[in-house]
Amino acid sequence: MIREKWQVDKNYKDLSIEIMQENLAALRAKAGLNQEEISNILGISRQTYNAMETQKKKMTWNTFMSLVFFYHKVNNTSNMLNELKVYPIDLFKRFNEK
Repeated sequence: MIREKWQVDKNYKDLSIEIMQENLAALRAKAGLNQEEISNILGISRQTYNAMETQKKKMTWNTFMSLVFFYHKVNNTSNMLNELKVYPIDLFKRFNEK
């Protein structure tokens, strides 16, 4: 059983993924990357990434989290990521609790 503090609400996940997918092309462009480069960073095929960017395939939570970590560290995209309000700050706060 997962401890309650680590559970992430399914609705929160779905909404966050939806917002991220709607902004994938803009985030990628701000980072100065092409689809091949970002798919290589994520460890997925370019075709899979393209399907997510064009909203033909739903992104997984794992891919979402990878993108959050990546775009949070890229200077050109960290502000945009925060403005989209998809950065799961509550999860990171819980992770850093003592």
